[in-house]
Amino acid sequence: MNSLSGEAVCAAVRRRTVGQRFPSPLEVMMSRAIRRRLPALVVLPLAAGLIGAVAQTAPPGGNPLALTYTAPDAARGQALAGQRECASCHGGGLVTTYPGLPSLAGQQPSYLRLQLAAFRAKLRPNDTMQKVAADLKDQDIADLAAYAATLTPGPAWKADDALRAKGMALFMAGDGKRNLMACVICHGANGRGDDRLGVASITNLAPEYAQRVLHEFKDAPGFPIPHPDAMRIVLKDYTQADLDAMVAYISSMTP
Repeated sequence: MNSLSGEAVCAAVRRRTVGQRFPSPLEVMMSRAIRRRLPALVVLPLAAGLIGAVAQTAPPGGNPLALTYTAPDAARGQALAGQRECASCHGGGLVTTYPGLPSLAGQQPSYLRLQLAAFRAKLRPNDTMQKVAADLKDQDIADLAAYAATLTPGPAWKADDALRAKGMALFMAGDGKRNLMACVICHGANGRGDDRLGVASITNLAPEYAQRVLHEFKDAPGFPIPHPDAMRIVLKDYTQADLDAMVAYISSMTP
């Protein structure tokens, strides 16, 4: 494994879920929904409740998650964030002060665009965010994501030192004896993810939110959408003690 790049290993983990090369998450979701023209059970990657299953009739007109936009404008995104009062939940500078709500500051734009599009299409469950995103245009989504990406992730949350040390060991090296994969392979040593691969930034993730999201991944059924199913596989053998340690570390990665 050490001889492979992080990108190669991430790709290998995603391929394990069905034993072949994956189409993109958007292609999978839409091909299933459009093909059946029936209510579909759609399970999406996260940003506030990362995996949620919701019955959804495929809307007419093609892929509701496909976005068309010109070069993203972070300044316009900042203005939109102010108009939408994003700070009322996600905090000033999009850095949350609530342990159960995610910061958006420094989030990878590809990841945040997908989440906002999913809320707008009512494919990701959250009443508040569905209302917020309902009238966003494609360009609005791109600009908001661009703005969030310009911001610095929030400060570390307080964590127990011993628990944090255990979480750091799992994050950086995994545990080969128990078949636990190192998170660093996909999320990077600083936890900032990868915009090219759609891997989320998890640096200083709000702890209650992190715990909830990790359980949603771990407890989800298998499904052929690359990133969340890769997470399901990675977390399959994690115990609650492992999850507690991981939350302690990723919520306090940088001072």
